[in-house]
Amino acid sequence: MRRGEPRGLARWWPLALPLAYALHLAEEWYGGEGLVAWTERVLGTELTPLRFVILNAVAWPLFAALTVLAIRFTAYAWLLVTFATIVVVNALLHALGTLAVGVYSPGLVTGLLLYVPVGGLVLVTGRHKLPPRRFGGALLLGVAIHVAVAFIAFA
Repeated sequence: MRRGEPRGLARWWPLALPLAYALHLAEEWYGGEGLVAWTERVLGTELTPLRFVILNAVAWPLFAALTVLAIRFTAYAWLLVTFATIVVVNALLHALGTLAVGVYSPGLVTGLLLYVPVGGLVLVTGRHKLPPRRFGGALLLGVAIHVAVAFIAFA
């Protein structure tokens, strides 16, 4: 642990990322008509309930486990920037989707109230703690993962 790093329970604050993800999933499933129905009706693309559940049943535990790894071992701290990028991009897409069609996109509320502040704080922290190339690479990886997941979800 480096000098100035949080100690004890304080160092675990990035676990707010997987917690926010879990709450976001609940909103996507139960909010409004649900994200599955919303994407089919508004975007004309099919995201089946089974695909939604399988993707997130794989992604959430992986996200949570790798967040713990990144907190415990500073060599993996860049993963926090990658995950923060994923959630911030997701929040922005929910906001853009809502604005574009004028209809609530399930996931908007947790995206704006949880993903943006928590992800933003992780990004600001990462920008100060990681070397510029590692930070930039982690950002790009987060965007690439979000694109890949969207492709899998809507393929």
